[in-house]
Amino acid sequence: MFKLSRILGVFTMVIATSFAALPAIADPVEMLVEKDWGAYRYDNDGSRICFVSSVPTKSEGKYDPKNRGDIRVFVSHGPGKAERDVVQVIAGYRYKPQSDVTLTIDGKKFKLFTLEDRAYAESEEDDRRIIVLMKRGSKMTVVGTSSRGTKTTDTYSLSGFTKTKAVIDKTCK
Repeated sequence: MFKLSRILGVFTMVIATSFAALPAIADPVEMLVEKDWGAYRYDNDGSRICFVSSVPTKSEGKYDPKNRGDIRVFVSHGPGKAERDVVQVIAGYRYKPQSDVTLTIDGKKFKLFTLEDRAYAESEEDDRRIIVLMKRGSKMTVVGTSSRGTKTTDTYSLSGFTKTKAVIDKTCK
């Protein structure tokens, strides 16, 4: 239950920060771009949110690319210590309800649960294990199924992850 409330808190934070039209929330500040990853922060009314993000280097599946939205992976530190090291995948489509997503880093697999167009690790321990592997690894794949039944495979480079992650660890304590 703690994981779900943590996820919902981060989900709400990301939704809120996604709307640039809101006057209280500015665009994220880019702190570092290193190879395939970027480190960013939001400062809002005394609270700070930091995240690293990347887009896939390759996306596969039988879909029209014009019908797929933003595809990306995040690791974030939300406001407060409870929202630290949250791994989040955005699919660019709504996932099939109650479906699982498989995240693989250099042969090690994790099952993620889905919530609309996002996927999350099943526990804080899985978040930590995924992040350790992201630091050591070179490639990550995310396999999911859309609400229409389309299977997709997104491949991410992990080049630059360790350096950008160190920046948000230092900036959002």
